[in-house]
Amino acid sequence: MNKKYKLVHIYPPCFATINNQRYLMPGWTPVEDHITIDDVEHINPYAHIKTETYNVIGSRGDKYTITKRGNELSCDCPGGRFRGNCKHSKKIQEELLITFWK
Repeated sequence: MNKKYKLVHIYPPCFATINNQRYLMPGWTPVEDHITIDDVEHINPYAHIKTETYNVIGSRGDKYTITKRGNELSCDCPGGRFRGNCKHSKKIQEELLITFWK
């Protein structure tokens, strides 16, 4: 079946109607009123990226999750959320490098 619209985005398609104009979201693409989700081909550009998670315990006993998407590491600790990097993700990165080169 041929799709009428192609949406390349991490978020799935939806519709919004404003001032009697229907839009395909995200992207604010104007569409006719009869268009449905079945007419939209959704492509998630990040769907092929392998995701791994690691659980760590912080210095005060708090539990955090390190997420590795492709080559990027992120941590849900306060430092990781605020600065984008932290000692937990650096530690996991070092361990992954050591394991890789063994």
